[in-house]
Amino acid sequence: MKVSFTHRQRTLAAIEAVLSDTDLVALILTSALGPTGFDAACLVCKTWLNACRSDERVLRGVALYQGGLTKSAFMKLFAVASKEADLLPRTTHRRYGGGSYYLYRKDAVDAILANGGLKTWQRRLRLRAENPAIYTWPSQHSCPLRKFLQEERLHARDAQRREAFFLAVRANP
Repeated sequence: MKVSFTHRQRTLAAIEAVLSDTDLVALILTSALGPTGFDAACLVCKTWLNACRSDERVLRGVALYQGGLTKSAFMKLFAVASKEADLLPRTTHRRYGGGSYYLYRKDAVDAILANGGLKTWQRRLRLRAENPAIYTWPSQHSCPLRKFLQEERLHARDAQRREAFFLAVRANP
């Protein structure tokens, strides 16, 4: 008995083969994922969770997706306490309604990953999961869609700034 697959079955098999390969998933997620998307990608399946938790490029891509992370987003992503985050390089910016916030960029990401790398980050995640009262950070009560749209807006603004810089450099050699 000859079994023939329909076009749809072959397409679904190909998609499943690609999306179940940890290396391909990590490559896809490296440059197209913000913190909210990272949380969602970890929930897709075990392969995606493994890609998110075992590839440093994905973690760096998430941290630098929108040009930098606020202190609360940085603490949540890297599972660090407030005192540890205060020791890392950061910039201070003014809020529109008054007050200020801290922004952690590439040098802070490099500093925290240089101290033990991915293994230390995975250990901090396990500790945070086992002891949620110890590792607390400010809660954000906004809906996930709003956070996702804000991340996309900040990513687009960062990309526009980089493009404007390269155009200015190219125009004035």
